[in-house]
Amino acid sequence: MGVFILQKRLYNSRAMKKEIRIVSFLVLIAVVALWGVAPVVSKAVFDRGMFSPGVLIMLRGAVSIIAMAIVINKGFKKIDKSYLICIPAGVILALAYIFQFVGLKFTAPSKNAFLENISCITIPLFMFLLIRERPKWYSIMAAALCVVGSLILVGNGFDFGTFFKSGDIKGDGLSAIGGLFFGLDTAFTKVYSKGKDPLIFVFLQLCVMTVLASAYAFIFEGAVFHTFTISFDIVPVLIVIFLGVVCTAVCWVCRAWAMKYIDAVTVSLLVPFSAVVASILSIAFELEQFTLNLMIGGLVIITAVAISAYFDYRRGLKDDAKESLELKNPPEEIEESQQ
Repeated sequence: MGVFILQKRLYNSRAMKKEIRIVSFLVLIAVVALWGVAPVVSKAVFDRGMFSPGVLIMLRGAVSIIAMAIVINKGFKKIDKSYLICIPAGVILALAYIFQFVGLKFTAPSKNAFLENISCITIPLFMFLLIRERPKWYSIMAAALCVVGSLILVGNGFDFGTFFKSGDIKGDGLSAIGGLFFGLDTAFTKVYSKGKDPLIFVFLQLCVMTVLASAYAFIFEGAVFHTFTISFDIVPVLIVIFLGVVCTAVCWVCRAWAMKYIDAVTVSLLVPFSAVVASILSIAFELEQFTLNLMIGGLVIITAVAISAYFDYRRGLKDDAKESLELKNPPEEIEESQQ
């Protein structure tokens, strides 16, 4: 009788896991779509001279912290010494954003988004270095496809001699370094956020990021603060609120929550969709033209994501089946206790 009850609970648990896995996947797609909007908006900010990269990160972080503090409210009581891990997590995130935003200032949004996708390659490596987790064969294959698709997406035709004609070495290089740190951040969050409130974890991480971004802005962008004035122009205010609340606070919390149920490498393979979104928006606002590269690159990226999602889902089913089999054949100790 006891085994029957446990089997029934397991059935409900398996159904719940499937639903959560699907919801997590959909949430991550929404997050990645918003991250595709962010570089286009940020690039417009830099081109119009509204804010420098360091100042925009600082303001974006400050707004997200305020929004999250209001939501957390009494939840701060949960903070203990285990959350000190948020300090290195925040340092990693700050470096990722600084390199990405400074690189964005000197290159196109779509290319910046692609180079951020270097995380697709680095996450399996970082996961192996952190916890010796060997990457699955399908993750490696999907990561390779992901990189190829993103490369095609932002290329200039298919002539190798002019493929990177519109590129900028400084902007591309800094964006690539930012991609490395985003990959490290994804792996670090997956490993060290377990057992912690995702909202508080991200809040503390963003606090560290904002402090470091402020220091960067004061030290390396000092000229900006000589002429820095508080503006009540509605456009910059709305942009900062959108980037801070939606693209930072909401997106990072959703990602931290979803990573409890989705494989870290699968998370990284969803990121290339941001390049697709960035390219589409650039075309919509006549910043770029529709090309064969966009169509083919987008299809390759979608294929890579589909491969990863399919095999990750299959692996989840196998894990559930294994749990069910173990329950149907309980250990001898359990049988003895029932007798």
